[in-house]
Amino acid sequence: GLRGALHPSAQPRRRGSREHARLPAIRADPFCVPELDRFLAERGVWIDPQALTLLQEIRERHAAAAGLVELSAATDAPLEIAGLGGELKPFQRAGVSYLLAQRRAFLADEQGLGKTIEALATLESAQAYPAIVVCPASLKLNWLRELERWLPQRSAQALRGNGSGEEIAAADITVLNYDILAPRLQELARIGAQALVLDEAHYCKNAAAKRTQAVQRLAGEIPREGFVLALTGTPVVNRPTELISQLRILGRLEDFGSGAQFGERFRGHDAHLRLHWHLRARCFVRRLKEDVLKQLPAKTRAVVPVELDNEGEYRHAERDLIGWLRSQPLDLGELDAKVAAAMRAERLVRLNALKVLAARGKLHAALTWIHDFCSSGERLVVFAHHREMQRAVLEHFPAALHILGSDSHAARDAALEAFQGPDDASNQLIVCSIEAAGHGLTLTRSSNVAFLELDWTPAKHDQAEDRCHRIGQQDAVNAYYLLAAGTIDETISTLLERKRAVIGAVTDGREQDEEGVLDALVRELRGVPYRHLRAVA
Repeated sequence: GLRGALHPSAQPRRRGSREHARLPAIRADPFCVPELDRFLAERGVWIDPQALTLLQEIRERHAAAAGLVELSAATDAPLEIAGLGGELKPFQRAGVSYLLAQRRAFLADEQGLGKTIEALATLESAQAYPAIVVCPASLKLNWLRELERWLPQRSAQALRGNGSGEEIAAADITVLNYDILAPRLQELARIGAQALVLDEAHYCKNAAAKRTQAVQRLAGEIPREGFVLALTGTPVVNRPTELISQLRILGRLEDFGSGAQFGERFRGHDAHLRLHWHLRARCFVRRLKEDVLKQLPAKTRAVVPVELDNEGEYRHAERDLIGWLRSQPLDLGELDAKVAAAMRAERLVRLNALKVLAARGKLHAALTWIHDFCSSGERLVVFAHHREMQRAVLEHFPAALHILGSDSHAARDAALEAFQGPDDASNQLIVCSIEAAGHGLTLTRSSNVAFLELDWTPAKHDQAEDRCHRIGQQDAVNAYYLLAAGTIDETISTLLERKRAVIGAVTDGREQDEEGVLDALVRELRGVPYRHLRAVA
């Protein structure tokens, strides 16, 4: 509404005797134009001639941006690209059209809509070679596979190791992982790249991280007329300010002012909606599955409450933790930064220890549930976070495939191919690490995914679910969360759903308040009773 477009303390510069001179001023934000015009028309508001000039200027800025805002959500666009090894879907053509127009932008389509394909099509349409792709190490093989399929006429290579200063061989597309980027910067700068593609670009949300700084330097080597594409279905993992370092890498932060101005500008009643609109007007294309893939069945989430077999041990640890939390300050923001950081780290360690205890207590029930589910003959993807849980599942199901952090990239690729192959008794179950297999991979041979543990951010669960819920899936996807009732599992689950709403406020343009999951969990444990889980029918 207009409330968020008002400066509460702003006053017109010219003070006169007229009553309107004492009224608050409306922020000159093009986002507000449609609602402002409706308000003026409905109320018959008189407009000062000087204000009318400014209003017309804002209307023109809104009109100029409207086309890009529309294209950023378009589900089709006329576009022909020679040389592709397949045919783009209509919404993918629209995405490529937006990227070709803006050149430095987020490609933030929801998980499973083929961002890799859109990025490759953009490079080919613009002939933006040589190009560099930076991605997580576990996705390098996937990029090479997609390159071979979609751009068979282009040469591609994947870099390994830190290098020794030697020249990188000539290739149209060079793929490397974030971990080896910093030591390779000088060699990469000599490539003369015309495009940089950052897969899982939210890896660069922390401006102080060495990885982010290395990516920033590499992006600076791309000519201004070149392409910098940030691929991520979750550009905001926790809070909107994580966009600042990513916008800086794209060379788009100046469109929003400085980092400090970004935070100042996008606050208030409608801050998330305004930020969402301005992103789409400049450098953000995003479509949801429900908008573009009507043939893709809906994804459903179900909580499966399970019982603890270490109830006494868990409750004792829980009481100790709650007592300790109540002895600590609730708001760490009031403390010295170093003291607050140390206390937050200790909180995290203690909370994680309680999470592990709950995981151990529900393990027997979880293994029984997996066994019963597999008896149906359907395939299942199981995600677990801690190695202890991963090993326990594999010991119980020794024939299961696995994609874990300790597996080599070759072993992960072999497990992926086996799971995606024809039905066989040996590929009904695959056990995965949320970190190693939670993004970039396709596991569409299963329409069922189960989580034995919860992460601190809903984005990781959403990405893991979308290993099954993506292009190629023919069935409805069911995500089962095996949670210990009446434990920390239950509270975190509630808070993660709250966090999903906050993240959606920026990425999908919905209004919500935000609070960190960790801080909210501490607040809940200190005094708010658990909301008991309801069993799945």
